[in-house]
Amino acid sequence: MRPFLVVTAAVALLATACERGGSGPKSAPGDRPVALVNGKPISAEALRRELALARSGEGEDAPVSAALRRRTVEDLVDRALLVSEAQRRGIAAPPAEVERAFEAIREQYPDAATFDAELAKEQLAPADVKARLSEQLTVARLVETAVFPSVTVTEEAARRVYDEHAAEYEQPAQVHALQIVTRSRDDAEKARAELRRRPQAFAEVARRTSIAPEAEQGGELGWFGRDSGMPEVFHACFDLPVGQVSAVVPSPYGFHVFKVLERRPARRRPFAEVRDEIARGLLRDARSTAQENFLASLRSKAQIAIDDAALASAAPTGAP
Repeated sequence: MRPFLVVTAAVALLATACERGGSGPKSAPGDRPVALVNGKPISAEALRRELALARSGEGEDAPVSAALRRRTVEDLVDRALLVSEAQRRGIAAPPAEVERAFEAIREQYPDAATFDAELAKEQLAPADVKARLSEQLTVARLVETAVFPSVTVTEEAARRVYDEHAAEYEQPAQVHALQIVTRSRDDAEKARAELRRRPQAFAEVARRTSIAPEAEQGGELGWFGRDSGMPEVFHACFDLPVGQVSAVVPSPYGFHVFKVLERRPARRRPFAEVRDEIARGLLRDARSTAQENFLASLRSKAQIAIDDAALASAAPTGAP
C-alpha cells in the first residue's frame, strides 16, 4: 500500500491536479464513473490523469496493464475515503497554508511565464493545483490528528531492538584522517617533504595542492573504517601511527598522502548513542502500520463499487 501523505513534486502536482471546480479536462459525455465510493463517483477522467502520471515514469508508449489500472483506481478510492473522513471530522487545510504550498511550487520554475506555460500544457488553472494541494494538505492534517497521536515508541521497545540486533551496532576500528591527492607522484612527494618539515601545516598544504573535493576543508576525511572508500588506499591509514605523515600511496585517482589524527578501536555502539536512531525507525514503521490500519478501517465501513468495464476502457490522457 502506498503512503497517503502530501506529494510535493511540482510536476506531479500539475499532472494530477484535482478536476473539482477547475478548468482541466472533464470526462467525455457518456463516460461512466470507474468507481463509486459511498455513492460519490470517481470519474474516468480522474483515472486517465492518474494513469498518465504513472505511465510518464515508464515512457509514453508503455502499455497500461490491468494491474496498473486496478492499483490506480484503488489509490483514487483511498484518496476519496480520506478526504471524506477529513470533511466528516471538520478537518481542512487553512487557505494560507495552501497558498504557501502553491507559491513553493511556482518558485521551482525559472519565472512566472514558464510556470503559466506548464499549467497551459496540462490544461490547468491555478485553482486546479490549489484544489489538489488543499486535498493533500487536508489528508496530511487528518493523519496528524487522527492517526499519529496514538503511535508511541517505548524505551523497552527500543532496547529490545538493540538487544535483538546487536550485530548491527558493532562498529569496526576507525581512523580520523586528513588527505592530500595530487595528479603526479612528484607533486605528492613535494607535498610530503613540506609536511615533514612543517607537520602542523597539513590543512594549509591540502588547500593549496590537493585536487580532492575535501581540499577546501583542509583535506578532512572524517572518521572511516578499513573498508571505506578505496580499501587498498585507505588501508594505509590503519598502519600509520597517529600524527605521522604517510608515504605516497598511488591510486587510479592520483597520488595520496595521509595523516592520521585519531584512532578508535572496534566497539559496540552503546544503547544511549543509538537510542534516538532506533526510536525514529520504530516510529516510522509504527506510523506506516497505523496509516494502513486506519485506511483499512475506513474501507471496511464504506460502500465501494468499481466498474470493471469502465476501468478496462479508460486510457491515459494523451494516449493514442
